[in-house]
Amino acid sequence: MAQAGTPEGGDNLVGRDRTFYINVRGEGGVLTFASALDAEIYCQRLHAAGMHGWRRQRLERIDLAQVMANIPLADRRLMLALGFFASDTNDLLLDANQTLITPLLPVPFDMHHPLHGMSQLRVKADVLSFIHEWWERIGGLNYPEQVHSLQHWSDIDLARCASEALQKAQIVGLAQYHDAWTSVGTVEECAVFVPESGNWQFTPLAGVRRRMLH
Repeated sequence: MAQAGTPEGGDNLVGRDRTFYINVRGEGGVLTFASALDAEIYCQRLHAAGMHGWRRQRLERIDLAQVMANIPLADRRLMLALGFFASDTNDLLLDANQTLITPLLPVPFDMHHPLHGMSQLRVKADVLSFIHEWWERIGGLNYPEQVHSLQHWSDIDLARCASEALQKAQIVGLAQYHDAWTSVGTVEECAVFVPESGNWQFTPLAGVRRRMLH
C-alpha cells in the first residue's frame, strides 16, 4: 500500500510515496497483504473511514531501502496481513480507527542488490510455507494459483470484487462486539473472500463455534 507524497521544495518536484507503517504491541513494519484482493478491500474500507489517498501498490515498486533507512536493522520487517479477523458471529471486526483488523505475520527481510538490474526482496522459505498452510486453513483456495490469477485481473475488476465483498460483509466495531457479548464461549475466527463463490469464508481458529449466527 502507498499514498502519493506531497511535493517538496517546489511545484516541479514530486514527493516520495508514503507507505502504510503499522505497529502492534511493539512490533512494527510496512503493512503488506498476501492477496491483492485483500489489499483492495482494506483500501476501500480505509476510504470509507475517511482515510483517503491510500492505494494498492506492488511491493517491488516500493523503495523499501528508502522506507527503512532510519529504522534499526533488527526492526526492519514487513507486517504481512493474512485474511481478516472476524467475530464468532461472522462479522468482520473494526478497530478504534474504523479500519479492518487483520492477522499479522511479522516478516524479517533483506534486500539483495545485484550489480545490474532491480534489487530483490528476500525472505526465508519457511515464511512462504507458513503462508500457504495458513491460506488453506482459513478457507482460501490454492494460494499460488490465486496469486497468479489475481495478477491478470484489471484494477477495475479488483475494485469491483472488493466492493462486492464489503457489501456482503457484516462489520462491527471490536468494542461494540465486546459490549454485546461476553468472552465466554467466543471463538476467534478468520475470514477470507472467495471470488469464485462470491462469498466470505469464515473459519474458527480454535475449537468450535458455540453461538447462533445472526
